[in-house]
Amino acid sequence: MTQNQEVKWSCDTLLEPFSWRYPKIVRVQPDLFEPEVRNAWRDKVFAAMALCPEHRFWLRTAYPQLYGQYIEQIAHDRLEWLAWRVAVSQVLRELGRQEEATGDGPAWPLANVDVE
Repeated sequence: MTQNQEVKWSCDTLLEPFSWRYPKIVRVQPDLFEPEVRNAWRDKVFAAMALCPEHRFWLRTAYPQLYGQYIEQIAHDRLEWLAWRVAVSQVLRELGRQEEATGDGPAWPLANVDVE
């Protein structure tokens, strides 16, 4: 595989990005900001993206305002941020890396996530 190869990620296999050996440009599917998608699922997907800073994630959404609201909540609402941190801890536990669940975490919005 070559570096910066473009791939599609359906998010069904949440840990898939951790298995990629080289940085990827990742097209995230489906639209994470469809109104019926729960924040708990978004938190897990964003946890995986935050823990894979070597990859560039591209989100396509028909609901950019919901993306903006989600980012604002994580960035400025302590309870929402804590809920997201729980998702990070869950992902790390699934990877067997629970000892890494410390620190303040990344700045929001995530530097490796773009929205189209």
